[in-house]
Amino acid sequence: MPVNLKIIFKLLLSLGITVVFLWAAFRSVDLTLLWDTMRQADPFWLVACAFLFILAVPPRAWRWKILLRPVASDITLWRTSVATLIAYAGNNVFPRAGEIARVMETKRGRDISLSAILATVLVERVIDLIALLTLFGAILFTLREEIGRVFPWMEGVAIAAFAGSLLLLVLFGLLSTYGDRALTLVQNSVGRLSQKLAERLVEILKALFKGLGSVKGTSGYAGILLSSILLNCIYILATYVTFLSFGFSSYELGILDAVVIMVISTVGVIIPTPGGTGTYHYFCSQALYRIYDVPLAEALAFATVVHGIVFITYLIAGGPGLIRLLFQNQLSKTD
Repeated sequence: MPVNLKIIFKLLLSLGITVVFLWAAFRSVDLTLLWDTMRQADPFWLVACAFLFILAVPPRAWRWKILLRPVASDITLWRTSVATLIAYAGNNVFPRAGEIARVMETKRGRDISLSAILATVLVERVIDLIALLTLFGAILFTLREEIGRVFPWMEGVAIAAFAGSLLLLVLFGLLSTYGDRALTLVQNSVGRLSQKLAERLVEILKALFKGLGSVKGTSGYAGILLSSILLNCIYILATYVTFLSFGFSSYELGILDAVVIMVISTVGVIIPTPGGTGTYHYFCSQALYRIYDVPLAEALAFATVVHGIVFITYLIAGGPGLIRLLFQNQLSKTD
C-alpha cells in the first residue's frame, strides 16, 4: 500500500473510532443539561487544572533528557520541554504523530541518529506503561468487582500488557547487561532465517541499546523514578482539582478516587484517536457514572471539560512550535 494511502487509511480509521466513542458517550445525555452543568463549573479550579497540565511538561521533559544523554548529552531541559509540547500538539491532530514530531524537533540542527532518538521514545513509552500498570494493579486490588462490572475486558488486557512490558524489560536488561554479546546472539539466531532481517533487527537493537545507556547507574534510575512519580502525581492532582470545580465532594470523591479516574481515562487515551477525543470522554464518564454513581450528565460534563482543557492548553502551547517545525521541514524538502 502506498505511503499516502496508508496515512489516509490510518486517519479514517482513527476518525471512525473517534465517532463511535463519541456516539457511545453522548447518545444518552441531554445536551442542554450537559451544557448547563459545564457552565456551573468553578473557573478558578479549571485554571488550576490547565496550570497543572503545563506543570506536567518539565518532569516528562526531564525524564526524556535523562534518556537522551548517550545520544545528545548537551541537550537542555528547555529543548526537551519544547519538543514535548510539540508532541502533545501533534497528537491532538493525528494519533502518535506527536512522537515523530518531537523526534524531528530533537534532531533539528543536530547530527543525531533518528533511530537512536526513536529508541529513547520507545523506552519512555515502556516506562509510562509500567507506571500505568502499577497504578492499575493498585486500584484493581481495591475495586476489582466494580471495574470488572463496568469494563469486564480491562483486567485481561492489563495482564497481557503487563506480560508484554515484562518481556520488554527482560530485553532491556539483556541489552544493558550483555551488550554486543546479546546482539551477536540475535544476529546469529535470526540470520538463519533471514540475513537481511537479522541486520535490520540488530540495527534497531543497537539504537535501543544506546538509548538505554543513560539508565545505567543510580542517578539514571533515581531520575527516571522521581520524574515518573512527579508526572503521575501532577496528573492525579489535575483530576482532583477538577473534582473541586464540579463540586464532586458531594459524592465523596477524594484524591484516591482521582487516581482511579485518571488511570481508567488514560487506558482510554491509549486507543489511537486524535488527542484521545471520544475515548477519553467515554472511559472517564462511564467510570464516574457506573463506579461512583455520578449522574451521567455531570460525569460527561467533567470528561468534556478536562479533555477540552488538555486539548486547548497543549494546542496553544505546542501548536506554534509544531507549525514552525512543519514549515521548516517543508522548506528543507524544496531546497
